[in-house]
Amino acid sequence: MTQKILFNILTRSSKRPIGFNKCHDSIKLQSYKKFKHYVSIDNQIDLEYLQGKDVIIVKIKKQCDSNVKYNENGNRYAPYNLYCNELLEQVQDGWILFLDDDDNLLHNKVLKELVKYIKKYDEDTLFIWQMRYPNGKVVPSNELIKKRIIKINNIGSPCFMFHFKYKDMAKWDSFKGSDFRFINQLTKNISKQVFINKVFIQINNFGDLGNKNDIIYPNLNKLPFAFNKNLLWYFIPKYHFKIFNIYFFSKITYLNFFNKIIIKIKYIFNKSNS
Repeated sequence: MTQKILFNILTRSSKRPIGFNKCHDSIKLQSYKKFKHYVSIDNQIDLEYLQGKDVIIVKIKKQCDSNVKYNENGNRYAPYNLYCNELLEQVQDGWILFLDDDDNLLHNKVLKELVKYIKKYDEDTLFIWQMRYPNGKVVPSNELIKKRIIKINNIGSPCFMFHFKYKDMAKWDSFKGSDFRFINQLTKNISKQVFINKVFIQINNFGDLGNKNDIIYPNLNKLPFAFNKNLLWYFIPKYHFKIFNIYFFSKITYLNFFNKIIIKIKYIFNKSNS
């Protein structure tokens, strides 16, 4: 029964090979394997770093406007939001969640945990959880989660999941803050909302405003090796749990990581001496 639950993960990607690889790796390394990864692209360059990946490519006509403009509420024009609607059209079954190319699933059991929530509730449920920025800030805050409040600028596109049968009951618009308005539409059509006080998503950019910058440290790009800030995520706790409101972090991730380093060093050393 468990393996019948299908996850459709929708990703907008454009000129971010490093970010996308991190994003895709976090999906393919999940312990729960029944998923489809849909990826929208708006240029031919993206095909180069998508080659060989187990993804469903959705080619989209590039949405752009050189003139910066705002709607009546002061929200900046963000036409790339409309890509989400085209990704949604591809889904025919299962559950839907968004994960942009500069985000990643926090640990390899995120989907497995979501399966437990799905089995506990039903298809008429909207699930909402937390994401974490590079500086450690968590959104939505614990307070908002506990109060079951969805607030603009305090929610993100990778913070929720819903069943595909509701995919036509909400649409993305072409202005900033569309993720908030999209979720609001869903809440009006999905009778139950479950707020999960857990971080499931790591955000790897501080709000790029559609500039498509990859997740590289600009002050380190002159070093004689490919260093990017993904490396730092190995040292950020991958998963936490709470006992009496005190956070605890698993050491297993770090032990495995350092063991791999030691094995690699030994391999290089032995090879040089052979």
